[in-house]
Amino acid sequence: MIKTLQRLAGRLYRTSLLPLFALPLLVALWGGLFYQLGQERAGATRAAVAASQSLARTLADHTGYILRQTEHATQLFKLRHEATDSRLSLAQFTRSRGLLDSVLPSKLELPVAVTDRLGNVIDSANGYAGGSLAGEPFFRTLAATPGDMSIIDTPVVDKASKKWMIRSARRLNDARGDFAGVIVIVVDPAYFVDDYDRLDLDEQGALMLVARDSGLTVGRIGERLVISDQFDLRMPGPPTRAPEEAVVTPAVDSIARIYSYRDLGRYPLLAAVGVSGDTALAHFKHRRRVYVSVLVAASLLIIAFTALLMRQGGRLRRSIHQAQEAQALLRAAHQGSLDSVMLLKAWRPAPGKPPEDFIFADVNERAAEVLGKPRAELLGQRALPLVPVLCDARFFDRFVLVMESGRPLEDEFELALPNGGTRWLRHQIVPISDGVAVTSRDISARKLDELALQDNRSFLQSLIDHLPVMVYVKSARLDNFGQMEVWNRAAEDITGYPAGDVIGKIACTAFAVDFGLHDAEDDRAILAERGVIDHPEKPLRLPDGSVRHLHVVSVPVFDERGQVEHILGIGDDISQRRQQELALRQNQAELAAVNDASPLGLVRLDRERRCTYVNRTFEAITGQPRASALGAGWTSALHPDDFARMHAALAQLRHSHVPIQSTLRWLHRDGKLVWVSMKIAPILVDGSIEGYVGSLDDITILRESEVALLESEARLRTIANALPAMIAYIDADEIYRFLNLAYEREFGLAGLPALGRNVRETVGAVRYSMVAPYIARVLAGETLSFEEDDIKEGIERCMEVIYIPQIGEDHPQVVGFHVMRQDITVQKREKQRLLQLAQVDALTGLSNRAGFVQKLTDAMHASRKQGRLMAVMYMDIDRFKPVNDTHGHGTGDALLRAFAQRLTHTMRATDIIARLGGDEFTIIMEHIGRPEDAAVLAANIVYAMRLPFELDGVTVHISASIGVAFYRNEDISPAALLQQADVLLYQAKQDGRNTYRAAAIID
Repeated sequence: MIKTLQRLAGRLYRTSLLPLFALPLLVALWGGLFYQLGQERAGATRAAVAASQSLARTLADHTGYILRQTEHATQLFKLRHEATDSRLSLAQFTRSRGLLDSVLPSKLELPVAVTDRLGNVIDSANGYAGGSLAGEPFFRTLAATPGDMSIIDTPVVDKASKKWMIRSARRLNDARGDFAGVIVIVVDPAYFVDDYDRLDLDEQGALMLVARDSGLTVGRIGERLVISDQFDLRMPGPPTRAPEEAVVTPAVDSIARIYSYRDLGRYPLLAAVGVSGDTALAHFKHRRRVYVSVLVAASLLIIAFTALLMRQGGRLRRSIHQAQEAQALLRAAHQGSLDSVMLLKAWRPAPGKPPEDFIFADVNERAAEVLGKPRAELLGQRALPLVPVLCDARFFDRFVLVMESGRPLEDEFELALPNGGTRWLRHQIVPISDGVAVTSRDISARKLDELALQDNRSFLQSLIDHLPVMVYVKSARLDNFGQMEVWNRAAEDITGYPAGDVIGKIACTAFAVDFGLHDAEDDRAILAERGVIDHPEKPLRLPDGSVRHLHVVSVPVFDERGQVEHILGIGDDISQRRQQELALRQNQAELAAVNDASPLGLVRLDRERRCTYVNRTFEAITGQPRASALGAGWTSALHPDDFARMHAALAQLRHSHVPIQSTLRWLHRDGKLVWVSMKIAPILVDGSIEGYVGSLDDITILRESEVALLESEARLRTIANALPAMIAYIDADEIYRFLNLAYEREFGLAGLPALGRNVRETVGAVRYSMVAPYIARVLAGETLSFEEDDIKEGIERCMEVIYIPQIGEDHPQVVGFHVMRQDITVQKREKQRLLQLAQVDALTGLSNRAGFVQKLTDAMHASRKQGRLMAVMYMDIDRFKPVNDTHGHGTGDALLRAFAQRLTHTMRATDIIARLGGDEFTIIMEHIGRPEDAAVLAANIVYAMRLPFELDGVTVHISASIGVAFYRNEDISPAALLQQADVLLYQAKQDGRNTYRAAAIID
């Protein structure tokens, strides 16, 4: 009961809290508004009173001014009256621009009267209508008071005109100074209030002059003149009224006014001005309406907001209650959860600094168990010192990142344990206020299962991708019926559709309309019949327009409820097999034709060696028709002497499984003996004989050819052995396959097994190194002819060797080469002798032009190779023609021989001297150190040729002209070098002969 009352009290407290807060707020707002309005009304009233006071002051000043002027006027009259010995009349005094106009405006035309000492009016002006003044208090006062005295009489009502008037009177004296009477100026109080425009007063404003003693009041409200003695002008004063504020009672009319007054001081009058309350308080009333409207709106807003807050408070209380229940459930769930939950608050060394640690705000028991410390010991403590593993970047840095970015982070990672093991954790970090909430779960078992499952899936995916058959899966669910989910690589290769363009799309949109795999009828049939659909041969049109044929099987895949969830398609590309089958049938037909056209006879035997097939060639070779050959009759045409050998071979074949070949004789039915080379091989299936295949080749002609070939080879060897040349044949492996007798004798191979040995073994390593390059060239297809020098029994010989490649008949490549060697030593020596004779000048014994050109070429090559200097001299005999013409050609020839002999004696032994023809000679000088050495030799020649020649009793005097050219490594020909020397020779002749000219050398 008490708890129920407490709950009710709490509910009542929560329900009434906001209204109890809103009600004082509204009261305070409205009280404040009323107070403010009162203050502003008082302020507006004070402002109106101040305005009325200002206007009253103006009215009082104006009235006082006129009254003072009337006193001045009476004083002026008194002075002038007494100065003129009482002869100044009022007519003179009040005339236009007279004395009265100097102090009072003439437009006033104030009634004026002068009395005698008894109070009787003796002179008047401006319509003065009064009677005797003897009974008036002011008259008696003036009469009794000596001296100059002026009195403003208390306002009174004229009995005759019933008008309110104010009288200003002054004592008049005679010449002796005795009382002589009074001058009275009557002022109508309405004059003071008629000047309405002088005051800034609205039409509802009121002007009043009030007599202090009698209470007579004259006033004006707009155009209306008010004269009364019923009004009471009171000044309540503070604290209820402003000091200058006045109250007129009763009210002049129905209009509320705010009055203020001004006492005229020396005059018994009060000036009062009232301003309209509506006009004076108009701004205040406007603000009051605004304030009230705003406050009404604010009050309604507060009421609505309070109602909303009460509603939201109810929702919030329900939410809080639910949140508390959820928090309690969450805490209970956390405490009983398998997850470890930690609430961490950031720890900073100073405000504004980045966090350097976290504080355990809360942890559940599971987290405390994982951290290895009691929960009470962790709460409020810094995390890193207690749990150093949190220093790892996977923890602390991620905590900071989530806290600063505000984005949750979820991750799974493998954590190494101190004992060497590992543990998989599922880590979820959620930002909270200045911290993070961390949830961790040990998912090692699940992760291992997932990894195993992933491996299985990877294996399955890899298996599917690497299957040689097309595999695809499409959904059969209603929400995504026909959506492709699996498309392996074989499907990509077969169809030409990439997996990225197919997976995730509906079949009707992924493929073309005429694409064979998009078959709605098959899909409906699978859903209806829930069975497998097999298409042995289904055409498939590819994107490029080509057509393939597939063997497609569509299989329904059921979910756990037995509903068709997927459709599995397996397609085998049978296009090639289909073509192969077509080709096979064609090949079988072609094979039958080929077999029948084959030059070999073909026979097939079954396991019992009975014939099941023979071709037409078999019939032609054996002379047996196919009908008689089938079964056991295929050997009936075999020669009787070979029948036993044939069956023995078949028996051996049954045990050895090795094909056999034999030459047999068959008796043709026309009586002709046919030699046949027969080969039989077993047909093995799993190591057992399922039949036999045999081929028969008619070698009758071949056998006859072999006999003829043997006879031909015998004749060829007889001829080859009779030739003096050495003849051999070597195959592509450098093995001797044929040697004639001369070849064997040359290499001393008689009696040795030369055939079958390679070249290296036969000729030795030294000789082989010399002929190996030629062997390589001839095996490349080149026909070679070269000379080979050797020494046999101390005698130098020159052998001419010819290598001729042998091209294979079946393949256009070298299968070996023929060797022919013969001794050409005698021919070589004779050739050299003839060559030497061809290069020697017959007259002088020197080299001729041909020998010179060859030797110059060799000398230039050596000079260029060694980088050494050489020189060429070109000379002729000066005045040789006169000697020839005078003494005859015999003397000329003798001079040429003597010139050559002297030239030989003059030159070095290493120099080469040649006669080019006529009287022209050349010299090749090799290995000269300096150009000067050639010049010295040239000078010696010139000097030697000046000496006379004794020629058979005839003394001849001649000289020589020489041109010397040099060569080291220039890129010029021998002819060009000789041309340079010829040019220098010409220069020497131009310079007078009997001299030499040498080319300049530029280093």
